[in-house]
Amino acid sequence: MSGVIFLFFVISLLLFIGVFHYFKLLQQSASYPPKKIVKQKITVLASGGAISLLIGIILLVFHG
Repeated sequence: MSGVIFLFFVISLLLFIGVFHYFKLLQQSASYPPKKIVKQKITVLASGGAISLLIGIILLVFHG
C-alpha cells in the first residue's frame, strides 16, 4: 500500500513540475503556443496534481 501512496505523490510532483515549466513559458514574451493554450495546460496539470496529492494524503491518513 505504501508503494501506491508513493506513486500518487510522485505523480503529483511531476504534474507540479509541468505546471512550473508551462508557467515559465507563459512569462516569456514570445512563445509559440498561444497563451490561451498554455493557460489551459497549466489549469489541467495543476488540477491533476492537486487531485493526485489529495488522494495521496487521504491514503496516507487512512493507511496508518
